[in-house]
Amino acid sequence: MEMQLIQKIIAGDQQAFRIIVDTYKQPLVSYLTYQTNDEELAKDIAQESFIKCYENLLHFKGGSFKAWLFRIAINQLIDFKRKHKEDPTPIEETPSLETPESLMIEKEQNELLQQWLATLEHKTYQVFVLKYASNCSYEEIAETLNIPISEVRNRLHRTKKRLRNAMLKGEINNELLIN
Repeated sequence: MEMQLIQKIIAGDQQAFRIIVDTYKQPLVSYLTYQTNDEELAKDIAQESFIKCYENLLHFKGGSFKAWLFRIAINQLIDFKRKHKEDPTPIEETPSLETPESLMIEKEQNELLQQWLATLEHKTYQVFVLKYASNCSYEEIAETLNIPISEVRNRLHRTKKRLRNAMLKGEINNELLIN
C-alpha cells in the first residue's frame, strides 16, 4: 500500500501525501515529544521531517516506510539539537480544568518517569520510546536504529524488567505506564 501511495505522490497526487501524513503524524509527534519534552517543538520537527520525506521520496529504496520516516525525524532532531545546544527550550505548561493538587501529583509522577527514563542508555531509551510512544514494531525499530531485532527484543525485555522492579520498589507509579 505504501509503495502505491509513494508512486502516486511522485506522480503529483497531493491527497496521497495527506494520507501518509495522517497515518504517521501522531506516532511521530509522540516519539518526538518524548525526545524533546515539548509538544510544540515536536510538532515543528515532525513537520520538517514530513517536508524532508516529501523532498526525498525518490530516494526511498523500499523496506519499512515508517522506519525510513522515523530515521529522517531522528536526523532532524539531531540537527535541531546541534543548532540549539546553548538554547534549551523550556517546557510550557498548558492550562487545565484539573485541580491544582491533581496537577501537582501528575507533574511529580511524570518527572519521576522522565528521571527514570533518563537513566537508560540512549539507544535503550530510543527503543523504549519507539515501541511504547510511537507503537513501532520490532522490525521497524531495528530498521530505524540500524540494530538487529534480537537487540531490540533484549533491550525491551531488560527495560521492562527494570521498570517492574522500579514499580515494586515504589519509585514509579504504575498508573503512568504505557500498556
